[in-house]
Amino acid sequence: MGAVGLARVAALLLFIAPVALADEAVKRIPIVADRDDDDVNGVADGDQALLPPSARGDLIPVDPAMVGAPLETSGDGEVRVIGGGGAPWPMTKPIPAGAFLQGVRAGEVRIKARGKLVAIADVLGIDFIESNGQGASVDPVKSHASLERTPPAREGDAKDPDALRIRIAIPAGAPDPSSVGVESASSAGNAMDTLAQAAVSPAPCAPDLRGVHCFVTAPIRIVVDDVDRAHPLVVDRSVRGEVGGALVARIGRANQSIRVQGPRATSAGAIPRLRVAMRPFVVRMQAGGAPAIGGNETGAIAAVRAELAVASATWGQCGVTFGDVQSLEVKVVDPPPSHLLSLGDDVGLPAAGGDLRFKIDEKPVSVSVPRGAPLDRVAMLLSLAIAKAGFVPVLSSNPRIPPGTAGSVDVSVRRRDGALATLAVIPSTPLSTDPVLSVRIGAVDLSDGLLHFGDIDSMAGTLEERTLVKAFDDGNPLSIEIVIIPFFSGSGRIGESFIGTDSPSMRNVILMDRAGVRARRSSLTLAHELGHVLLNAPDHPDDYGIDTPTLLMDSDASDASAFGPRRLTEAECARVLREAGPNARVPLLSKWPLTPLKTSR
Repeated sequence: MGAVGLARVAALLLFIAPVALADEAVKRIPIVADRDDDDVNGVADGDQALLPPSARGDLIPVDPAMVGAPLETSGDGEVRVIGGGGAPWPMTKPIPAGAFLQGVRAGEVRIKARGKLVAIADVLGIDFIESNGQGASVDPVKSHASLERTPPAREGDAKDPDALRIRIAIPAGAPDPSSVGVESASSAGNAMDTLAQAAVSPAPCAPDLRGVHCFVTAPIRIVVDDVDRAHPLVVDRSVRGEVGGALVARIGRANQSIRVQGPRATSAGAIPRLRVAMRPFVVRMQAGGAPAIGGNETGAIAAVRAELAVASATWGQCGVTFGDVQSLEVKVVDPPPSHLLSLGDDVGLPAAGGDLRFKIDEKPVSVSVPRGAPLDRVAMLLSLAIAKAGFVPVLSSNPRIPPGTAGSVDVSVRRRDGALATLAVIPSTPLSTDPVLSVRIGAVDLSDGLLHFGDIDSMAGTLEERTLVKAFDDGNPLSIEIVIIPFFSGSGRIGESFIGTDSPSMRNVILMDRAGVRARRSSLTLAHELGHVLLNAPDHPDDYGIDTPTLLMDSDASDASAFGPRRLTEAECARVLREAGPNARVPLLSKWPLTPLKTSR
């Protein structure tokens, strides 16, 4: 793959060495069989009819002895000449200066020019195979590597479907290695981690190779963080990685890579790199006050981005990423004014008849409600009165809660410039004279914590939650709002989520308090709540099955170690693809095609 911006690793120094052959010194040139796909065009670099610059990282300059003459090759391996423009150059024509050699198939290749043997190319094979002992090759063109989803275990102690072994094929005349260098690159092509010497042992070669002998590493785990990376059971075979990046195997200067995406095999098929759109907000305790976390605006933004990075890495197990979280906009906002009026809040009874009177930015509004009018009709009458007063009404319905007869309807009021208006009761005047119809003005007061939903109103949320969340709703069902508050009222709650199935208005929303942010790796609160949204599931695996504390979606685990609640199962990844993937009813996830990583020669 080229250097991919990584530090060169001297896991094994293969060198160009002169050997005695027919009384002449002949160079041995190590080169890799270029079977990866550095330019991500779906064709192995060694098979391409034209190599763009991004696919030329594994080429080496032709030896001066080859320039100006046709070449003859023989042996078990295969090489080809690439001209300066990236196109293959016929060996029957004189080789131009500035041309390159590219390995095509592992094995020894004897190269003659002008009737004399001028070099021996030791074409090394580097490929990736499944860790299950079957030795099935994982094609870096058609498949990919994936992030670790299982807790640390000794090799052979547990099934590990995500780990990959690295197999190397060595021509008979080349020195045998004792180890291979393993590196990882980020999605931007930057160095992430290095395993300088991964031990190898003899192994069978691929059946299509001749004249080589092979070695293989232990299963290499690509993990999401240093907690997994440093565990004693796997520290000698783990590297940190990320979705969109690459796993690189290196022998001296020769290397091959495989890109990192989602799980390779699920009941829904292989999962590619998927991107989710996030809209994070940090709410101040009061207007102009300190934000919920971070001490100041800069600190709040940094804290949220750090939390997003952890959640993104965690969901990388299913191929899901937030992209570059450092460039993600995080808004620090005041609590909203009382912009929302709720009709039929809780019980959802129809009108018995009466008048509604209130103020919008000190401007009085009055609506007469006919007897027996259902809530949606009352909402339309109210909207007409609001519009006549010069404001913009935004209607949203809420699901019925178990004790109610119908779902309530909220009316958010905005000024014509889009800013939230402020609603208030008129002094000495009842908000509603209807004895049955419930009418309430929502207010957000975070000084005593945000009043959160309970079992009975979880599908609709409390009026205070709706007043908060609907102030920031952009109307786009394909984005997820994350709202960080100072704290919830009562005790014990640090995060909650609203999923699209439960609510047509409070959809794809995550609420977290500062305790949830501080818990970070012990509870992974944001990643957990995001799971409810992406899985479109309000429950937890241990609500109806075996309690498994290592699972992210377990409801009660809290452990910052490698055995804490951080793992996602194949079934969960498959469900996410079905419920939120590109072909879902509400596609929260979009396919994010890979692009070539930065390379340097």
